[in-house]
Amino acid sequence: MFGKFDEESLCYIATYFNRKMISLSDISKRQDSKFVKKIRIRAFEKLVEPLKIPDKTAFFVGSVDFMVQNENGDKRFIVLETNGGSSRGILSLSSEQIDLIFNAYKLAIDESITNDHKLIVIGSIPNDLLFQEKIILAEFLKSKYEIEGFSVGIFNSFNFEPSFVSNFDIIIIIANYNNLLEHLSFKNDYITFKGQNINILIGDGIARRFPIISAYMKNDLNKIKTLIVNKIYQITDDKANTYLTLNFINETLKKFRILNLKFYKASDPFNLEKIIDMVIQNSKKNFIIKPYASSGGVGIQPVLSKNSKEQVSEIMQKSISEFYEKFDSWRTPFPYTIQEMVNFSLIDYLNSKRTFDIRIYIIQKDGIFYPVGGQGRIAKYPFTGSLKKEEFVVNISGYGGIDTDRVIPFSEEGLKILNLSEEDLADMFAAGCYIFKGIIENYNKVMNFSNWDKL
Repeated sequence: MFGKFDEESLCYIATYFNRKMISLSDISKRQDSKFVKKIRIRAFEKLVEPLKIPDKTAFFVGSVDFMVQNENGDKRFIVLETNGGSSRGILSLSSEQIDLIFNAYKLAIDESITNDHKLIVIGSIPNDLLFQEKIILAEFLKSKYEIEGFSVGIFNSFNFEPSFVSNFDIIIIIANYNNLLEHLSFKNDYITFKGQNINILIGDGIARRFPIISAYMKNDLNKIKTLIVNKIYQITDDKANTYLTLNFINETLKKFRILNLKFYKASDPFNLEKIIDMVIQNSKKNFIIKPYASSGGVGIQPVLSKNSKEQVSEIMQKSISEFYEKFDSWRTPFPYTIQEMVNFSLIDYLNSKRTFDIRIYIIQKDGIFYPVGGQGRIAKYPFTGSLKKEEFVVNISGYGGIDTDRVIPFSEEGLKILNLSEEDLADMFAAGCYIFKGIIENYNKVMNFSNWDKL
């Protein structure tokens, strides 16, 4: 239990308000903290020395998703994407690991604590089936700061009034992005909410929905006085930017068996169609198209080397339509990333062959990158070789809800299911730390990169 509430009680109470939330407590109970500690020690041994964070205000919490390629026992790990301060699924970890992540969020607040009143905003996606994570985080922070002698108030976007600021040392506002946007503005280098300066923004999805912030932070991470968790969201949001970072640190990542695949970046629909036509003509490989800042596998579609021009056009329209079915009309799926398809490693699950991925959570702790834990995620449908999206997209939050049955916690038994060794997992733990370090160190280089057609 974190704060006053446990997860299962919150999910139950939500039903009284016609609100559905999916508990992750069953997954959490099956996580093996002792086993993960052993993997963490091996990962730190691989790092030789702790990786110091180059800019301690740039990163606090994130995750990396890997897929596994296994050719005759030769395993390689492919980075699918990185996720920033809006990472979800945290409550699927063990209690100890959840505590580590929540304390990393607290560290962000501690970085800016002064004698002034503090306004903290925790954002969530609309109709979030894991909204209890935000509630429990807020209660955790409230409990911690009250022990330290601070007065703390928790409000939402509807019941908060600016006059409340003088009544508390720290105010926490929890709201979904759409409700927040109605009251957000930008003044004197601060993001403001109902005219009040926001000191800490937990949920980089808010910044993404506020274009002026991205414009300022493209060239100067420290331009905005509001501390965003994380500032590096313009790389973690954009898969092509993530893959470019991997190219820059390729030699380092080779030590951990990370394999970089061919990728392209398309700025608009015409550019996307042109690139797809080009890769089909020049390559016998299959590719995947991925929209900007999507989640839950939304908009991801396979493009096969045998597809005709008409089929490519249909695939593009299907991807874009799927994006707008999930997200608001003012958002854009561009730039698109086009990535070479992974040669999937398959595992036996429910009497069938399935694809899977591995999510690793990384935090800032004591000034270093610290691997916390994670889980395996298995595709919803068996792999038949037809390369339908449902056979290789493993997101738990896709396909109409949160499917907790497809999550494999980290334990000796879990690794057997995933056909992974402790060495495999330790390599991914270590690689995750280097990836976020590489994002910070190469931020300006990536954000100002223009030779996408020369990759």
